[in-house]
Parts: sequence; structure tokens; C-alpha cells
Amino acid sequence: MPDLTQSMIENWILNEATGQFHYTKVLDGLIEPKLYPQIRTILHRLKEKNVTMPVGGRDGWWRPVDKSIEELCWWDGDGEIGDSLLLPLGINKYCYIPKPSLIIVAGKYNAGKTAFCINIVNLNLELWENKLDFYVSEGAEMMRAKFEALNSYIPKPPPFKMYRRTENFADVINPNRLSVVDYLRVDMDRPYAIGNALFAIYNKLGDEGIAVVAMQKPPGERKLAFGGASTAFEPTLYIGMDKDTLGFEKVKVPKLETDPYAVKIQFRISKGVNFIDVHEVIE
Repeated sequence: MPDLTQSMIENWILNEATGQFHYTKVLDGLIEPKLYPQIRTILHRLKEKNVTMPVGGRDGWWRPVDKSIEELCWWDGDGEIGDSLLLPLGINKYCYIPKPSLIIVAGKYNAGKTAFCINIVNLNLELWENKLDFYVSEGAEMMRAKFEALNSYIPKPPPFKMYRRTENFADVINPNRLSVVDYLRVDMDRPYAIGNALFAIYNKLGDEGIAVVAMQKPPGERKLAFGGASTAFEPTLYIGMDKDTLGFEKVKVPKLETDPYAVKIQFRISKGVNFIDVHEVIE
């Protein structure tokens, strides 16, 4: 290899590097270890030149500077936030769901998260026809029984796609479709990392996309899903479910003067998917 130069490394970063890289892998890792101190020096110079940036919290890791930017022409269009998603339990009267949006449904075990997700799919068959994807952890047999208990008249095949998936949802989500995820698992050894997974999903959404993500809540009185406050950064709407009760943890675009955080929606679930005896309580 010829003598190492700053221009060689800059050219590699601009034209060949993809995503994050460790400094020992610069130039495809073909550099002798004795030159590693020189590489570190060059990378810091390229940082000042706005070519590369260190990855926070990971010593020795870098990424190319992302100079892509999207202009939002906010003056173009009617400016109204509409009802772009139909939600169960009368939730639409409390909030608007703009596009793009991430919605979190956090619930304890057996609190009704799956019922909530299936109802969203069923309610939006026409509104999001052929632009709706449902990601589930259960198999076809279980899901068939649930859909037939909710809507025996659902077309077969239905006007949406269902996929069995348990991780890496941002890799497959279609940016401008409605994506319903039941559910996003949390690595209990690294619960703090779940915020990055949610950001990746949100960041994948295009101008017309919405993602609804179900998550598990810990036992006890905790209001947020595993991962805590890191799960609340991106959502437009954050719903918390306990047994027979739903509450709002975050409403970014409220509709009514009524304080949504004082509202509790109580219900029972029939046949695992049907919400019945629905009524509201103002605390």
C-alpha cells in the first residue's frame, strides 16, 4: 500500500464507507496496526472538515457526515390535520394523527395489546386498503381464529398483508404504508437500547407513513413500556393499557378541550378481540 494520506481516507469515507465504521476498518481494514495512531489523527482532522463524525458513546467508532436534508413545504396543501387513522375505543375524538406518525401501545401481559392491534387493522381495511402491513409474532392458525372472531365477513384474501416477524422491523417497513407491529420485544439485558429501535422505525417512515407498535409494560404501577422514557420521545400518541382500562400517556395533537390525561377508557374483551361495555371515566 502507498503512503497513508488524509485524501485517501477522505475519499474512502465519501465514496465507500456505509454506516458506522471502526477506525481499524478504514480502507477496508488493510492498514497496518502501526498506522492506527495516524488514522485517529486524520479522522479528527476530517471531523473539523465536516467529513466524518464520532459515534457517541462508542470509542473508536465513526460515521460519514449525513448531509441529506428534506425541505418541508408547509405552505403547500390545505394545512389541516385529518383523521388519517381509525382507532378503536373512540380514541379518535381525543386526538389527531398526522402523517408521518409513530403510535405506541404499551400494555401489561394480557391487557389487550393484540386485540387493539387487530382492531386497528380491521377498522382501516378500507381507509388503508392495499397499503396496510401487519407484523405478528404468532402463527397463521392463531391469527385466523382471532380475525374470524372479530369480523367473520373479512374478505379472503384480505386487503392487507400479514407477516410473521419478531425483530428488526425498521429493515422491512414500507415507508408510506400503515405498519402495525404486534409486538416489539425488548432485550432485558439492554432495555435502554429500545429507544434506538423505535427511532429507527420512526425514521423509516415517509411523508404518508404511520406505524403502530405494541410493547410490553413491566408489572407494577409503571406507566411506560420497558425502556421507560426512551420509548416516549418519538410517538405522536402513546397509549397505556392495563386490565380493562386504557389511558393516554402522550397526546401530541389533542382535539378537545378535555384534558386527555384525565380520561380513562374502561372496557371488557370478548372472545379475545372484541371490545365491549366501553365507557369513559374522567378522573
